[in-house]
Amino acid sequence: MIRALIDIGGPTARRDMRRFLAFAIANGISQGVALAAMVPVLASLFHGDMRAAGIWLLVLAAAAAIHAFLVVTSTRIGFATSMKVIETMHDRLGRHVVRLPLGWFEPRQTARISHIAVRGTMFVAQTAMDILIPFVVNIVTPATITVVAYAFDWRLGVALTVAAPLIYLAALLAGRATARAEDHLHDIAIDTDNRLLEFARNQVALRAGGLRGTDYTPLAEAIEAQRRAGRRSLWSQVFGQVLQGFVVQAVFGALVGLAVLWALGGSADPVLMVAMIGLIAQFTGPLRILADLGTALHRAGTEVGEVRDILTLPTLPEPETSRGTPRDGTIELDGVHFRYGERPLLNDLDLTVRPGEMTALVGASGSGKTTITRLVARFHDVDAGQIRMGGIPLPELTEVDRMQHLSLVFQDVYLFDDTLEANIALGNPDADTAAIRRAAELARVDEIAARLPEGWQSRVGEGGKLLSGGERQRVSIARALVKQAPVLLLDEATAALDPTTARAVQTALDALPEQTAVLVIAHQLDTIARADTIAFLEGGRIVEQGSHAELLARDGRYTHFWRQRERAQGWRVAADS
Repeated sequence: MIRALIDIGGPTARRDMRRFLAFAIANGISQGVALAAMVPVLASLFHGDMRAAGIWLLVLAAAAAIHAFLVVTSTRIGFATSMKVIETMHDRLGRHVVRLPLGWFEPRQTARISHIAVRGTMFVAQTAMDILIPFVVNIVTPATITVVAYAFDWRLGVALTVAAPLIYLAALLAGRATARAEDHLHDIAIDTDNRLLEFARNQVALRAGGLRGTDYTPLAEAIEAQRRAGRRSLWSQVFGQVLQGFVVQAVFGALVGLAVLWALGGSADPVLMVAMIGLIAQFTGPLRILADLGTALHRAGTEVGEVRDILTLPTLPEPETSRGTPRDGTIELDGVHFRYGERPLLNDLDLTVRPGEMTALVGASGSGKTTITRLVARFHDVDAGQIRMGGIPLPELTEVDRMQHLSLVFQDVYLFDDTLEANIALGNPDADTAAIRRAAELARVDEIAARLPEGWQSRVGEGGKLLSGGERQRVSIARALVKQAPVLLLDEATAALDPTTARAVQTALDALPEQTAVLVIAHQLDTIARADTIAFLEGGRIVEQGSHAELLARDGRYTHFWRQRERAQGWRVAADS
């Protein structure tokens, strides 16, 4: 836990955490000394030694005053340390997340990030003040009492020394059962967050299917799983509290019994033993709540550990400055191998996309088309081989320089909760209004603006939820047009290609500068036929490559694919007469 906080807090956190722990330990020692000072005070008062009682009262008052000062100081330092760690955590998370490979941002990872940003922050804030201080104090105070007990009666000191590991063992056993349940609950909670985000994002599709919240089975099952996991976690905590409570009471009874036995046997001062019984109660009291604190510490450790795990995720290697400037938009894939997990996706693939030409990737689902475009955008690094842009290997370009040369129009279009015009201008923040409107007109976005109540200044909602899928795709095309990058990566996005959007794609391709290199995942027959080069993929390899006429003349796999698509395009839904 402490190591995780130091890792999150950066270089200054080590010094701050040492200072914080030193004050927390001093807090526990002063409390133990103050409690122990009560024993000679009571013994002196009973024996009528007022002078000794006065001295010990001064010791008690001094220890109590020091303890009060340390409580205030350690709390203040704990708060300051927490705030500093949170500030550093947010800054480092923001800087690190933008450097993670784009391929990392899958739906579950998005839910994980949102979970960490909310709960991780809360647990970092709680850990130092609400968990670590009490945890340290409730360990150090009994330890101090044990050391002091040797000064009063060495036998009692030995008894306390033996008792402490027994209570700790009970806390450890209870904590392990609870920890397993808490870890399971944590994983289930992330899955529930993922399902909730999924439910919120896809309201149009769900309502079209007549589904409401309680009818959406994945979300309902996730909530029920979290409820069951929460109940198991609660029962684990109850079991731990009962187990530790039994052990603590048994140890307390045994220690009191020993004190009474020694007093009655005449081997110890009865008055001292009566006072020591009160001290024994203060010894077992802090240890009794260690199980609860241990559970809270483990829960906080899990959440804080998630933050640390995100911060230690490997980023793609990138130079501080680019080691060259791409001469043009030529994209070269040379002997590329790539696997995702254990599954090979591309195998020894060669492909060149030239400026002024459109290269279409064609093939069945799962053949590797999307993987190629993602690798060109450097969502991931290749396992072997090389991808070059304008003669420069992608890893030798900074992300800023690489993205300046790329325009991306993928299926998963995201629009920000801003105006229609601002979402187009995102492609080129320096573009003037005339350039934005020209790109919007070519992509048929002017038709969207005409129907919206506030025209170009209409907000589109988070994710573009106020627009249809085809409309979002047209805004994305307008972004690419206004950017005027040397390379365009385009996925026609079958699901969104209504006739208007299909025309927008064709218009956009016609309006591109002559030197733009276009790599398109082609679904529409018109786009495929117009491509200068067609790469037909199968099983992660390019099995045929050439122009449309050349490939048809070979009468190979592409020809079979083309004829199937032509027949499918003529399908109609008919009713039985």
